This record gives sequence, C-alpha cells and structure tokens, in this order.
Amino acid sequence: MNHNENTAIYRRSGPPPENETKEPRDDKLAGLVKYYENSTTALVVQKEEKWLYLNEAAVHLLGFEHFSELEGKSIWESIHPDNREVVSKRIEASMNGVNPGVLVQRWLKKDGSYIPVEVTGIPVENFLGQTTAIIKKVDYDRAKVQNTLENYQLITENMNEIISLLDPKGNLLYVSPSYRAYAREGIEDEIGRSSIRYVHEEDKERVRKEFFKLVKYRQPLIIQYRMKRKDGVYRYIESQGTCISNENERSYVVVSRDVTERHEAEMLLHWNEKKHRMILEHSNDLICMMNNEGISVYASPSYKEILGYEQNEVVGKDILTFIHPEDFEKCQRAIQKLTETKQPITTIYRKLHASGHDIILEAKGMAVIDEEGTVNHFVFISRDITEKIQLQQYRENIEKLALIGDVAAGFAHEIRNPLTSIKGFVKLLARQEESDRTYHQIIEDELTNIEEVVNGFISLGKPEASEVAEVSLLKLIKNAITVLTPQASSKNIRINISSQLKSIVIRCQRNQMKQVFINILKNSVEAIEQDGQIDVILEENQNGVIIEIHDNGMGIDEERLERIGVPFYTNKEKGIGLGMTVSNKIITEHRGRLKIESKPGQGTKVLIQLPKK
Repeated sequence: MNHNENTAIYRRSGPPPENETKEPRDDKLAGLVKYYENSTTALVVQKEEKWLYLNEAAVHLLGFEHFSELEGKSIWESIHPDNREVVSKRIEASMNGVNPGVLVQRWLKKDGSYIPVEVTGIPVENFLGQTTAIIKKVDYDRAKVQNTLENYQLITENMNEIISLLDPKGNLLYVSPSYRAYAREGIEDEIGRSSIRYVHEEDKERVRKEFFKLVKYRQPLIIQYRMKRKDGVYRYIESQGTCISNENERSYVVVSRDVTERHEAEMLLHWNEKKHRMILEHSNDLICMMNNEGISVYASPSYKEILGYEQNEVVGKDILTFIHPEDFEKCQRAIQKLTETKQPITTIYRKLHASGHDIILEAKGMAVIDEEGTVNHFVFISRDITEKIQLQQYRENIEKLALIGDVAAGFAHEIRNPLTSIKGFVKLLARQEESDRTYHQIIEDELTNIEEVVNGFISLGKPEASEVAEVSLLKLIKNAITVLTPQASSKNIRINISSQLKSIVIRCQRNQMKQVFINILKNSVEAIEQDGQIDVILEENQNGVIIEIHDNGMGIDEERLERIGVPFYTNKEKGIGLGMTVSNKIITEHRGRLKIESKPGQGTKVLIQLPKK
C-alpha cells in the first residue's frame, strides 16, 4: 500500500457509538482508521452513500480545512456524476468482501474543480455495511500519457492497415488486429515470429535485405511485395518502416496497407502506355505533339526514317520547322484554324528532308481536350503520300501522252503516204530541170522537216519496238555524250560526268533511253552560246536512280518552263517541239519521273528518276 503524499482513504460507517469518538464499531475498520489517523495517506469511511469519516490527509486533498465540512454529506457531492454507476457497483462489491480493484475517478474539490484520483477499494466484510477504499491523486502528465496511449490503441485496433512493431531481427513484438486476415492461428501466436513468414517466396529475400538496410542505416523505407492471406490469395502490400529508439534498445514500426487494386490499376495503365508507345514507335506515320505555344513536345521515331531527323532535332522547336517555304503560310493558317475552332483539320503540305529534297505529307491535326474542356496539346499525324502523288501524276501523264499519241498517230498516217509521193516526184522534176535546182532543194528540205514531224508523231503514237534489257547506265550516258561531243567542242563546252557508284544497272529499252539523254544533252549544248559546262551526276537512293544534268546556259523563264513538253512548243529556230514530249513519254513508260528546274541567267537542271533493275 502506497503511503505517499496527496493520497486519501475513504470509508463508509454508521454513527459512532456513544463511548467511541467517531470510530466505527467494526474492529477491523477501527484498526484501519486508527492506523491512518495521522498518516499522509487519507482514510474515509462512508455508509448509505454519506461520508462518515475522512482523515486529515483526505480532507486536505479535497481542499477542505476540517472534516466537519464534509461529515454527513452525500458522497456524490464529491464524485463526478459520470462515475456514479461504476462507483455504486464497486461499493456493493466491497460490502460483500470482494476486491473491486483500482479505478481512476474524478472527484470534486471545495473550489469546484475536479481532480483525477486513483481509487483502491479495501474489501472488509462487516455487519455495519461499511466500506473502505484508498485513493491517491493521479499525476496530470501521467493521465495525459495514459489517455494518449488508449487513443493510440483504439486507433490502431480499428485501422485497416497492419501496424507492426519489430525487433532488430525482424520478429514481431506487436501486430494490430487487422493481421488476422494473414495469421494462420491467433495473433497472439504470431508474437516473436518472423514478420515475413507469409511473404511470397520470390519477394522474401528482397524484403529481408530492405529491412536490414533500415536496421543498419535507420533511414525510413517504403517497399512493395506480395503476401499470402490465410485463404491462399496473394495480395500486394506496401510497407513503410521507421526506426524508433530509446535509451535501452531500438525497435521498428512498420505500417502496411493492401495496395492490390492500386497495383493492378497501375499495371493496367503501364500496359496501356506501353501498348500505345509501341504503336507510336513502330508507326510509319509521323506523329507530333504541339503545346499551346506552338512548340513540339513529342516526335515519333518515324521522323528519322521518313525525314532523316532525330527526335531531339524536332522536339523543342517550332512546329513549322522544316516546312517547305512555299507551304509555310498554308500550314500556319491551318494551325491557327485548329487552335481557334478546336475542330480536326486535314491538309497536304511539303516538308524538307534532311538531305534537302521534298517529302509530300498529308496531315490530320486534332486538339487534346481534358475533362474540364481545356486544350492541353495538339496532335498531328502525317502520312508520306509522295509515292501516291507521283503515281497520280504518272497516270495523268500516261493518259495525256496516250491521247497525244493517238492524235499524232492518226495525223501521221494521214499525211505520210501523200508526203512520200510528193517527195518522189520533186526529186524526179529536179533531175529534168537543172535551172530550178535551188527551188527544188528548198522544197526537199521542207519536206524532210515535215517527215521528221511525222516520224515524231509516229514515235508518240507507237514507239519503236525494242527489247528491254539490263543496261549499264553509266555506259549508256557516255555513249550519248560521245554523240554530242563534236557539237560541244565547237562551242568550247565541257561535259563532265561523275558517279559515286562503280556500277549502276537499270532495265530499259536501250535505244529509247539513249535518245532521251541525247535530246536533253543537245538542249543543254544549244542553250550555251560559248565556253560553258555541263555536269552529269549519277546518284542512287532508296527509290531508285537519280540522273542530274545541269548546264550553265541562258536558263528558262517561268512561263516557258511551264510549257516544256507541250507538243510543237520550242524556242529553237530549227526545232519542231517534240523532243521533250517524246523524252517524257519514254521516261514515263519506264516508270520514271522527269523534272526541270531553271531560272534565267542561272542555267537549267534536269532531274530524271528511274527505278532500279
């Protein structure tokens, strides 16, 4: 029994006999009263819920000077109403000789304030119905700590998370009730056992290593692993461990929560992102994302394959970078319309390949709108339609040439027979009339020109039959240069040929293709007045073979450039205007392309693209 200061005892008793001074008749209680009379631990006696006796220590504990201030008053004037029911039961137990234990109650002092007291009942069975108990003032700080601990226990035992306290070996010192879903037996049987006994075998070693890092470095950790419930189902658990220390030892608090649903959602999101990224990274289309400032924030890997640019050469730059100058304003208007209306747009434009040539693209632009209706980004998906456009142009060219050929063939056959007769009779008359020889010669020259026109028409309508064979392109061009060498030398014109490849083989009709090169080289020679140069460059790319014939002649103005290839259009004094038309037809029939670039005073460049063998 504690006899410290600030401690009181109360007893319940009936009125003292006349021959006794306020002491209970019961000998046992009388002995207790006498023992505590001058003790710093108080004694109180009550009967029928009224104070019968309080020693000096009890009186002072409740803020009074003399016992007479409390004598005969109801005990409920000194005990908080919330404690009445439990105190009544404890009094009854004491009267029956049963130890009611210790209980913290709130008692009322004289000044009206309540103090916490720890009440210890003393069971003394007696015929007077008196009861005795010992009380002592509870320290406020201790009471606060106790209350906090009780609150923590209440929270811990009602949390869905698993709260564990581990020793440095990883064994359980405490685990919250939510661990029941994993414990094979009762939670009490888990104390002292390994905290990872239900962790998936594939995760155990990793979890063990992470825990011992916590022990060694005392740095908080977060780890995710799988743990098997007692129903056999594995769940994903995320645990956060923290080291706590006191003077004597260290322990480790681990808060674990079931994150299976979150993990599955993250895995699904990760898979969707991976799937979409695979689509983006393996798409043949150009995919670009633009922010609200018009800057590219994403570019698909296909930029390298289609345009020859690395992703980092595109990302971070203006979206209109690499647009062909002639299409810049067109694309600018399309983007402005998209940003203003937020409606999808489609446009055809050209971009410059890293090597310098044009790529024709068809793009669709769309706004990316979030749940709140705000536009975060704009996505552009562009498809290379260069071959599609070229095929369309090829078909149009074929149709145009076929029409010209049909007209030319019909016209040629209509005039060829009478032309042959006229030419024969003119020769006969020339032999008989020598005096008119000059006139006859003029007639023969003009008839020869007409015959060339007719033969050209026939070539358009029905080309000369020739076997398709594999031919050395370099050798074919050199043969054409040999034919033009005398004419070029007379004007001091140099014809150079260069090729990075030792051998380029194409499938073609040899004579027809040779005629194409002769026609083009002849035009270049005739475009140079004196002292010039013609460069023939052979290259190879993924689409086929490129032949570039460039001269430094007088050049061609834009109006005339647009009409090249039109039958009978020529700028030469003796030309008939069918050379480029026939050449275009031959190249088209070989599934090639002919392109002419020229500016006055800067010469002319003829580009011929032919498929490989």
